[in-house]
Amino acid sequence: MNDENALHKIPPRHSSDKIIAEQEDEQKPLTPARRQRIESVVRQRQRGLMVVMESVWNPHNLAAIARSCDAFGVQQLAFTPGHADDEDIKMAGKLSSASASKWLDYRVFEEDSSSALTSLKSEGWHLVATTLSDQAVSIHDIDFTAMDKIALLVGNEKDGLSQTAQDLADTHMIIPMLGMVRSFNVSVATAIALYEINRQRALSEQDYALPHAEADALLKRWLKREYER
Repeated sequence: MNDENALHKIPPRHSSDKIIAEQEDEQKPLTPARRQRIESVVRQRQRGLMVVMESVWNPHNLAAIARSCDAFGVQQLAFTPGHADDEDIKMAGKLSSASASKWLDYRVFEEDSSSALTSLKSEGWHLVATTLSDQAVSIHDIDFTAMDKIALLVGNEKDGLSQTAQDLADTHMIIPMLGMVRSFNVSVATAIALYEINRQRALSEQDYALPHAEADALLKRWLKREYER
């Protein structure tokens, strides 16, 4: 999805110039093109959307999922116990042509999946499980714009989502396939799901931009990182 068909029609934030000026008082200014790119990406980050990985252990899948999150404006990526360790994730990121991991915020749950997902539900997240269960509905028949806060649940490479995660999910979703293989790789399935959510939101009249204060804080963090490179 290009900038012209961006998810949100959002005017430039008046506070962004002030934030950048504060950084430039102490550091060498960014190039205008880089500065504009950073501001544009921050404005297109979405509220109410995160990916939750349950026991996804392959670092290459983690890196690919992180890249899809960045590409579709998802700022939050959450982990339940059993994920790859930090060093493996960093190594996978270095192997990719353009690591996206540094542009995301991570939430790591130390408790089990039941406690983690129950906590998310208490925060108002609608849990959408990617699963082959009998209750699964085609991704094409789900109205994602009716969900204010979507937590997309994806399971590990071998077994998919646990029964606990499926039981706690509010919606079971399946991506229809025409071949003999019944499911996509976890990183591919995540990308397809995020694309469809993004597509529906782009056609909606609702505003999915981050709140101004949150976006300004994110912009400040990113600029600080750029100046420290």
